[in-house]
Amino acid sequence: MLAGLEILELRFGEVSPAALRAQRFAALLAQKMGARVFSSHPQFYDDSPFYSGEVHPNDEDPAEWGKSCTGACAVLMVGEPGFSKEVELPDHLSAVFIELEAWQNECSLFALSALSDLLGDPEQEPLVPQAHYAAHSIGYAAYAALTSLFVKHRRFGASDQAVVNGQGVLSWVNWKAGAAGAMGQDISRQGKDAEWPVISCKDGFAAFVYTERDWKALTQMIGDPALDDERFRTFALRNKNRDAYMAIIRDWAAERSKAEIAEAMYEHAVPGAAVTTPEEMVRDPLLAHRGTFEITSGGSSVPRPAYRVLSEAPGATAASDETGGALPLDGIRVLDLGIITAGAGVSAVLADLGAEVLKVESSRYPDPFRQWAGEDVSPLFKFNNRNKYGVGLDLKTDEGRAQFLVLVKGADVVLENFRRGVMDRLGLDFETLRQANPRLLLASISGQGADGPLSDHTTFGSTLEASSGFAALTSYEDGIPVISGRNLNYPDQIVCLYGAAVVTAAVQSCREDGVARHIDISQRDCAIYQIGDVVAAGGSVRHDEEELPPEASWLKGSEMFVQPVVKQAGIFARSPAGDLVKGFAFQFVKNPMTIRLNSPEIGEHTERFVRLQVSAGDGK
Repeated sequence: MLAGLEILELRFGEVSPAALRAQRFAALLAQKMGARVFSSHPQFYDDSPFYSGEVHPNDEDPAEWGKSCTGACAVLMVGEPGFSKEVELPDHLSAVFIELEAWQNECSLFALSALSDLLGDPEQEPLVPQAHYAAHSIGYAAYAALTSLFVKHRRFGASDQAVVNGQGVLSWVNWKAGAAGAMGQDISRQGKDAEWPVISCKDGFAAFVYTERDWKALTQMIGDPALDDERFRTFALRNKNRDAYMAIIRDWAAERSKAEIAEAMYEHAVPGAAVTTPEEMVRDPLLAHRGTFEITSGGSSVPRPAYRVLSEAPGATAASDETGGALPLDGIRVLDLGIITAGAGVSAVLADLGAEVLKVESSRYPDPFRQWAGEDVSPLFKFNNRNKYGVGLDLKTDEGRAQFLVLVKGADVVLENFRRGVMDRLGLDFETLRQANPRLLLASISGQGADGPLSDHTTFGSTLEASSGFAALTSYEDGIPVISGRNLNYPDQIVCLYGAAVVTAAVQSCREDGVARHIDISQRDCAIYQIGDVVAAGGSVRHDEEELPPEASWLKGSEMFVQPVVKQAGIFARSPAGDLVKGFAFQFVKNPMTIRLNSPEIGEHTERFVRLQVSAGDGK
């Protein structure tokens, strides 16, 4: 999907090892989608087989290199903050600048973004996962920027530059803590009092992830009548009597293996998971079914990128060439069935990139984020749904489906992250959608992919932290794994960047070759790809530097929120109504992204997009 893109890796001055790793990660993802990579430093300092790929040495001046490019050209450059203003490139060259202080590493990035403040015991020092999550998160942002610039060039013949501030990206990932801190409500690590505990079992650990509505299913799974006691009847009472009910759960878990607990959670639809180590993942039946890992020529297991093409159906003509677009996805329409973070967050990035995003929901089935934590209109909903229009359709009715299919005719993308099987039961499977629009992209984002053993298990981000290696790589010396809980849900945030990049590339392919596609993006696979070097090393990894440099400190969300670099990078923004909302993980230089629209009310724009257009017989 990125065939025709040529990328030149360059350094500018003193460079952080984390920045180099982010650069190679982004280039590797682009290469996996067909891009060619050139480098002024092809011998990457880390010889992990995970980072291997065909890299062509090139020491030419970027301007000279750009003259020989046969397609879209992009410079991928790393350096310290502000270096992008010192670099002069010819106008036809696109560029992605990854900015990171030379002293910054995994520890400082987790500290300055307040991510560590959510991990561990409040009585101990915060935790940093023993992997390169920070560098690879920055790499995901740079990859999204590269993909966006490629699509802008293909659609409009125009170039731009994008700046990716490394510390800013990690702060963007931690937007919930920043939002809470901005309102004077710092959230922090809870340790043994964590809402979602990690509990020891016969052969390891399991994460008990559940919400209020899952309590009945949890008690049925445990099967101990003591959990029906009046002391545990409500959330408030359970908090008051936590030690008593946790003792019952711990006793139950201690008698069972991880496999037995995972099976029980699946059978009772409790969204927890066994804690899986990197060594165990290569033997996981679902990951084997998906082909998540491949074997290198040297015999190492490395993960594949997290998307799969489930179906392709040729039959339409190519879209006509366009001119004049300021942002990569100007003129693209997305029908957004995404909810909470994973789906709604991907579509939010697409909206930032210029797409016209229609959030489709109904008063009977609204996005659960609207009333998150019992609020009438949750601020968290506004963070992920600004820049969208609101369309009210009940897809469980014949009328709602018929109106939706009319919209499909004039759309480019349908994006959903429902539980597996929901689209089929709604009568909106890929075949039905492509009959309405033979050049449509259906993007399905799910916890664990479209099919395979236990793939339809209900998951939250922290469920995936347990099953993708994050928890196993985050612990004190006692070895007890740690998950972040609902205040972070790390995989939910990362898939927003990766998913938006894949959808951006895929919709352009559909437009160019007239092929309808159904793509499957697994959040678990996305999180596993972040520890590809750990998996390749057999489960061990070393940080570039173990110590926290003196220039950094362990910040809380409120302290992170006011950092100058966070403000300058536009990580948080204001909607037209003045609400604090999520900003941008990267920013364009020539044509910056902006917050154009408030988050919509349910059906706020139905008249504009449905009733008038249905009567006209088309969707646009």
